[in-house]
Amino acid sequence: MRSASLNRITVGIVGCGVGSKHHLRALRVVPDIEVLWFCDKDENRAYKMAQQSGSDSLVNADFNKLLNNHTPDVVHIITPPATHATLAIQAMEKGCHIMLDKPMATTVEDAQQILEIRNRTGTRLCMMHNHMFDPTIIKAHEIVRRGFLGEVICVEGRHFYEYRKMEVEGLHSPEHWVHTLKSGTAGEFMPHTVYLLQSFAGSCNRLQLIHGTNSSHSQTTYSIHSWMVQLKCEAAVARVFVTDNMPYGHFGIDIYGSEAALHINMMDLTYSIERIRDFLPLTAARMASTLEQSMQKVWQTIGNSVRIAAGRLKRRPGHLGLMRAFYSALRRDDPMPVNGEDGLEVVRTMEMLDFAVADYTYLKADKSAKSAAV
Repeated sequence: MRSASLNRITVGIVGCGVGSKHHLRALRVVPDIEVLWFCDKDENRAYKMAQQSGSDSLVNADFNKLLNNHTPDVVHIITPPATHATLAIQAMEKGCHIMLDKPMATTVEDAQQILEIRNRTGTRLCMMHNHMFDPTIIKAHEIVRRGFLGEVICVEGRHFYEYRKMEVEGLHSPEHWVHTLKSGTAGEFMPHTVYLLQSFAGSCNRLQLIHGTNSSHSQTTYSIHSWMVQLKCEAAVARVFVTDNMPYGHFGIDIYGSEAALHINMMDLTYSIERIRDFLPLTAARMASTLEQSMQKVWQTIGNSVRIAAGRLKRRPGHLGLMRAFYSALRRDDPMPVNGEDGLEVVRTMEMLDFAVADYTYLKADKSAKSAAV
């Protein structure tokens, strides 16, 4: 295991697509970091990332060559999920600590193997569950811990992906790796929502899927695919709703407790608490609750605007917060801010989804075959 106790920590980045830009930007807020190299199967893309970093980092398409000849303290793995296990194991065998993009792997078997190698080599592994460090989620966990909502009964997450963003990220290309995932685009979008919900509801032990495809809307010819997933978790029930190719984006989390509810807008980083004042008549109590939630959103929006203007609230704060916490934990030998076991639980849920999608596809095909035979 390579020591990360020195003042300066060296880093290698493998995978130079969209996600690498967020990692690189977050690394800039961490002191005493040196990016040794960038690696991508498209070497030109790695070269562009090196240019953006403003450093003289090495560039190569050969991961093994960089890893063996220029072994860093930490490797950031920001590649397609199917490659995560192989790359992480290779790097840990060389004594490197790992910052691993979500999901941890595409199968529970691969995720467990990563943990086995981590334990054997004594290396450190942190999952890039960046939204856990968004200020609204940190605040939500504080509210839940204080018992303000009462007992958590149900949590719900919604993630609508805009078709314009999918175009920018190249997701409509049939050559994009997202189409190799068993759950399709849901396999890329849903892990974020899953780890957030499971942080409140616990590990998932049962899953039910409803999947649909809608015709395109007026702004585009792309079909809209939707996945409604219900989860039975250890501490509460949960529901996830994911769609792609929407004309608008939406990312929200709702936590329903026995005393009150918490509604989180992940896109503008605001939240509101819904509660009924028992001392008021029911109609008045409902109107008061609506007014109170509206005022909470207004004041938080004003507060966020002030923090942005003052430079105290940056874009993608979860990436920044998690990156600081990860490197601080390495230097102090503290527990990882998001450990591999958390990553494994997300993979368990996503593997259940893969099986459900396969069963759903089979049942749909079987029904179509029977209809055609009539």
